Amino acid sequence: MKLCSLSSGSKGNSIFIESRNAKILIDAGLSSLQIRKRLDTIHITPQEIDAIILTHAHRDHVHGANVLSQQFNIPVYGHPDTLDDLTYFFRNKKNIVPWTGPFIIKDLHLKPFRLSHDAFPTVGYQIKSDQKSIVVCTDLGIITNEVEENLTNIDVLLIESNHDPDMLINGPYSWELKERIASRVGHLSNHDTGILLKKIINRRMYKIILGHLSEENNTPELAKNTILEYVGIQFEDIVEVVEQRKVSQIFDF
Repeated sequence: MKLCSLSSGSKGNSIFIESRNAKILIDAGLSSLQIRKRLDTIHITPQEIDAIILTHAHRDHVHGANVLSQQFNIPVYGHPDTLDDLTYFFRNKKNIVPWTGPFIIKDLHLKPFRLSHDAFPTVGYQIKSDQKSIVVCTDLGIITNEVEENLTNIDVLLIESNHDPDMLINGPYSWELKERIASRVGHLSNHDTGILLKKIINRRMYKIILGHLSEENNTPELAKNTILEYVGIQFEDIVEVVEQRKVSQIFDF
């Protein structure tokens, strides 16, 4: 399997995942043009994309989904309530596919699970193929038992490490926005993510990818160093950071 972050952050999210027979996007939060340009850097055409899979209805996760779906006849999958919220947004209803539980796209088996965020519902995805597994889990305020269970015994994890609490409190945001980010339906801090990873990390894991970093309240170096304080320096080689404005390397495993 392969994973590449086209963009990860509050200005747009889109994750490319490839198996032996399938190519999908988890979210399409950039413009269609930007997604096409970023796919081109990894030598993928939009005509090759089998599906766009939505995590929730916030604009930074859906912005380009309608145009990309229409231009290239790509089906869009999502929780029925998410798709209902976006009825005004999608013009071609034939390409809209609600799921009601785990579903399959070619040789990819996708299992959604609930996240605590202020778009209801928000989900993460456990994605399996050929005995390999990826979890994409961003936009959540707390770690629930359901989250922890779905992050256990996997190969690759892309998880939010959104902010440093001190930078958030002392930063430029309004107090209302600071409270939202730090709330149970906001975003995980570096420390929250570190506590979780300390519980689940093991030598089986090929990569832990830190995503959805705040550009105002975090830095890639701070996020990674904070995580390593929790999991130990022995895991330095498997912890990576992806950013808003850069297409990541292709993680191939």
